[in-house]
Formats: sequence, structure tokens, C-alpha cells
Amino acid sequence: MTIISKTKFLEFKSAKSPSGKDWYYVRRTNDTNMHDSAVVITTLVKKDNEYNFLLFKTIRPPISAEKKATYCLESAAGLIGDNDCNESMLDCAKKELLEETGLVADKFYIELENCCTSAGLSSETLSYVTAIVNNYQIIQNPIDDGGIIVDRYLVPVTKILEHLQEINKNETSVAAATVCGIYYAINRITKL
Repeated sequence: MTIISKTKFLEFKSAKSPSGKDWYYVRRTNDTNMHDSAVVITTLVKKDNEYNFLLFKTIRPPISAEKKATYCLESAAGLIGDNDCNESMLDCAKKELLEETGLVADKFYIELENCCTSAGLSSETLSYVTAIVNNYQIIQNPIDDGGIIVDRYLVPVTKILEHLQEINKNETSVAAATVCGIYYAINRITKL
């Protein structure tokens, strides 16, 4: 492996493919063999006796700069160990949920670990967690993450598939990690 370029959170690297050719990819600098690069927190909020998905409308520079969409639909997420290399995945999930939503979950369920995001592009792996919030009370002002998060809103679980189909694809791209997390959360909700 060769590091071609490095920033605080990313490395651009090359490694040899099975045929011996150079393969270029991106690596998260917080990535270790001990934990995944990031955690995606699919949040189910109980309100008016039904569960709702808490979703974010974000502005992601790679998506908007390449004119793929103006906004991205996402769930709460965070890099594991970006500030503390000993941070656990669940500690990261709790921290990020509070920072990005102002909420505290009653229960976290680990749904899937070691899920690669785009194996041909990046070595990044994700852990998926479902967070259950039974008391919809914001206990601290959520961050906007430097202007990235522009809106937070609830969608009833019973209407989530319709909501995803109705999104204007030219205006809003849907993060694959969010869709995957929704799948696991829908499965989880049937067990509660």
C-alpha cells in the first residue's frame, strides 16, 4: 500500500489488484481493525403512539458540487474514534445522537457491523444501530455540523417507503446507508 495524499480524516492510497495493477482508493484515518470507520444511527421516535423515523436534510459538498442533487437525505451518523481512539461504537452512537438530534435513546440495537460502503472506492466500513427514543424531548440544542444539517423531520414508519419514493431525486439524493438502516429498523420495530 502507498499513501498518495493525506488529510486529517482521509487518505488517498493505492494497492495492487489481483492482476497486479494499481488500485486507488480512500481510507478513513480513524479506521482500525478494532472497529468500523463509522456508525449510522437510525432513530425511531415514539410520538402520538406511533414510531417515526428521524431524518436529516443535509447539504453534502461532494453531491452538490457534482450536481447530483442539492440535498441528501440521511440519518444521524459519526466517525468512531475520530477524537478518542478508544471510543466504542455504542459510545460513538450515543454521542452522535445527542450532538446531532439533541435526543437520548432509551435503547440501542446493534443491527449489522463491518458493512463496506463502496468496496471499489473506499475501505470504509459501517456499523448500523437502531436507536429507540420513547420520550421525544430535546435535551440540548443539536449541532448543524458546520451548516451540513439544514433540517430534521419525522416520518411515520407506516409512510417511510412512500416518502422515499416521493422524494424529488433531482433535488434530494438518498444516502444508501440511510436506506439500509431503515430496512433494519423496520425489521426491529416488528420485534418490539
